[in-house]
Amino acid sequence: MVQMTEKAVGKVREILDSQEPKPAGLRIAVVGGGCSGFSYSMAFENQPNMLDKTYSFSGLKVFVD
Repeated sequence: MVQMTEKAVGKVREILDSQEPKPAGLRIAVVGGGCSGFSYSMAFENQPNMLDKTYSFSGLKVFVD
């Protein structure tokens, strides 16, 4: 499960609202690389992928693959 604080949601919404065109949500992923073999990635996405889990935090959509 993914959890986000209200402060984090507010900051992501602030950045998301400044983008043009406005993305649909935030993607959080684990990718290969880094010292332990994995690292986290965050990016704005225009649409979720077919197999994504979608979470909503006060209207902010977060996509996790």
